[in-house]
Amino acid sequence: MNIIHSLAITSILTSTSALANINLTAKDGFTLKGQYFSAPSSSDSAVLMLHQCNYNQTMYKNIGKQLASNRIHALSIDFRGFGDSATTQYDVRTLSQLSTEQRRKAWQDMTAHWPSDVQIAYQFLKDKVGAQGKIGVIGASCGGSQAIELALNNQIAAIGFFSSAQNDKNIEKYTNSLSGKPTLIIAAEEDGRTYTSAQALFIEAKHSNSKFLAYKGKDHGYPLLDKDSNLTPAIVTWFSHQIN
Repeated sequence: MNIIHSLAITSILTSTSALANINLTAKDGFTLKGQYFSAPSSSDSAVLMLHQCNYNQTMYKNIGKQLASNRIHALSIDFRGFGDSATTQYDVRTLSQLSTEQRRKAWQDMTAHWPSDVQIAYQFLKDKVGAQGKIGVIGASCGGSQAIELALNNQIAAIGFFSSAQNDKNIEKYTNSLSGKPTLIIAAEEDGRTYTSAQALFIEAKHSNSKFLAYKGKDHGYPLLDKDSNLTPAIVTWFSHQIN
């Protein structure tokens, strides 16, 4: 699939790895905001990081830095309507002011763009790693569904589900088409459907490098990164082994 996109680098911070705030132009002209953690130009591996729907791209800042330090390009984006990708037209913060029916329609209108928006982000990384490069994706909570759709339509080398509840339809998609890929699954035992669907995904996972990290309690997504200082390096190490 050939998708035309544009990129504007708005700022660069120099540390162990370079962090750039970037603009990606979606196919309808909408501007998506992201953070790109650059690896050496010779690197042919990358990870796309998709946030959960009660947070934004910044949840992956430390993971992105460590991936880049391990010679892996990393990109996190704000979904349309979230974080720095919110506009007067698309803004999740204003949905509560609408009636139930208006809220449902506004959510559907906004999220309908997400698969093509995520495709733009994937193409950005594909341009970095080249045709033979390897790209992994991790999706937290609602980002997991977008990770599945991306992996169904592109060459994804490894996939991660971070506190990401999946419905039966998505579990079936994973089972039929994605279960042979290395899969990292993270969930807390008291996190309801998130944990039971994580178990279902892991049962179907066929690759020997697939891994399930289970936590006590009910923390959902990014709070687990604060709770366990070993989780960030564990995620980075796992992806490094799959795509480096």
